[in-house]
Amino acid sequence: MKKRIRSTLAAAMLGIGMMLSFGTGSAAWASAEDLPVNADNQAYWREMLQKYRVDDEVGQVMLVRCTQGSNAIVQFYQKQRDQKNAWSLVFETDAYIGKNGTGKTEEGDAKTPLGDFGVLYGFGILDNPGTALDYVDVVETTFACDEEGEYYNQIIDTAETGHDCTGEEMFIYTPEYNYGIATDFNEEGEWPKGSQIFLHCKGAKVFTGGCIAIDEEYMRTVLEYAEPGMRVIIHEEYADQSAAGD
Repeated sequence: MKKRIRSTLAAAMLGIGMMLSFGTGSAAWASAEDLPVNADNQAYWREMLQKYRVDDEVGQVMLVRCTQGSNAIVQFYQKQRDQKNAWSLVFETDAYIGKNGTGKTEEGDAKTPLGDFGVLYGFGILDNPGTALDYVDVVETTFACDEEGEYYNQIIDTAETGHDCTGEEMFIYTPEYNYGIATDFNEEGEWPKGSQIFLHCKGAKVFTGGCIAIDEEYMRTVLEYAEPGMRVIIHEEYADQSAAGD
């Protein structure tokens, strides 16, 4: 999958050249620019970028454009406040999502939720790369709790909580958790709605348990740019089969 890093985009690019939709046919799309246009999806992404362009609390937007199966294309934007809040595309890259695609409804369904989410904090086995987010150092006693109870959908240090957690022992998941960001999906901790929807690094598998995984270099870049108002917008991109070339 082609990856690229770009310096700046003119405001006129919003919703035009880059806002192309994704196909579900057999074609392997190299980037958003290579995909057949779907007017509804094009309008959706343009609307979301415009919505947050005028929101002073938001400085970054990540678009997770789910294509087919466990695949997606991620576009990461930074707001240029000295250029009338125009969006600059920092990078575009391929990504993995849940093993069972999108539409998360419950714990353990291996699906990625659709929607518009905020971010809570960064974390990682590796040292903080300088993010403006709060950062949790992942150590041997760090667990992502997926059990019903007071720690559900939280990253905890079992040495501090005393909780005998059977969730993810995060320290052993490298490179996946070398760097990551926790989203606010199910922030209220409602059981069994689902837990631990992270942005994190890719590992050996070509899917996740519901998270969004990108290459480590890009995950580090996201942390370097990320501020507390960042949004993560996850949406399906299904063009018709004839447009995809089937």
